[in-house]
Amino acid sequence: MARVRMYVWAARSLAVIGLFTIISGIFAEAGNTAKDQLATLTEKDFRQLQTWARQGDAGAQTAMGVAYEEGIQVARNMEEAIHWYRLAAAQGSSEVQHHLGLIYEQGRGVMQNFEEAANWYRKAAALGYAPSQCNLGNLYHDGHGVARDLEQAAKWYEVAARSGDAQAQSNIGYMYSNGEGVVHDDVQAVFWFRKAAENGFAKAERNLGTMYWQGRGVEADEQEAIRWFEKAAAQGLARAWTNEAFLYMEGKQIAHNYRQAYKLLQQAVAAGERDAQPLLQQCRAHLQPSGATSAASASASQSPARNSSK
Repeated sequence: MARVRMYVWAARSLAVIGLFTIISGIFAEAGNTAKDQLATLTEKDFRQLQTWARQGDAGAQTAMGVAYEEGIQVARNMEEAIHWYRLAAAQGSSEVQHHLGLIYEQGRGVMQNFEEAANWYRKAAALGYAPSQCNLGNLYHDGHGVARDLEQAAKWYEVAARSGDAQAQSNIGYMYSNGEGVVHDDVQAVFWFRKAAENGFAKAERNLGTMYWQGRGVEADEQEAIRWFEKAAAQGLARAWTNEAFLYMEGKQIAHNYRQAYKLLQQAVAAGERDAQPLLQQCRAHLQPSGATSAASASASQSPARNSSK
């Protein structure tokens, strides 16, 4: 009741009403907007926020952590930021626990510490926070901060995937497609790649295209493969341009189209895709009247049709 009265009193200022948005949206997709609001608080309103934080309000503590991490209203100070984040995390904020994991995993203003990252991800994962479950899976997959354990990695990926986390859905699809930590199962791989692709995850779009191309876990369908490659490429995944170009050069289910392949490979090379360069040279030779190459040359080349790692 006392806190309710405090909020009602504070809400007399329209600027302070914005604090509720800041506190609830600080790590959400609208996080930048929340930070902008934090930056525009008056000195009086910011002092009120500090008071709430000292009184133990987890949301205000989170906002203070962001203020110190970003240098908003105060001088940037990661030690002070972590102090406030830890206070909020101790009250069970899975979002803040996850954020602490990111700070330590990426070494944001602190020495990189995978063990500490795993500790915070594990806390948030136990509370059902899917991004932390996925990131904990990554640490187990790579052996960072924990002993490498592909079964544990797959376990956490699938838990997060079932909660709708697109990256985890893509990752568990990759595990099934390669038999890492789980029994190899292309049908399950396609199932999870499709889930992630439908959520707009570019690597999964590309990997689903590859499964259609190779006829793994699904009937081979190059038109469907191209559809997914184009979706991935539209998000800037250069390898998808290379995959699509190879299909046009190979000319199995779809007609040969070296001009289209050449255009796609130019885009891939410009984006830094190394596998595209030798294919581009082949394509250029084919389009030159004096150096035509057979369609078999594309098939003989090293196919870039391997699934992207997590």
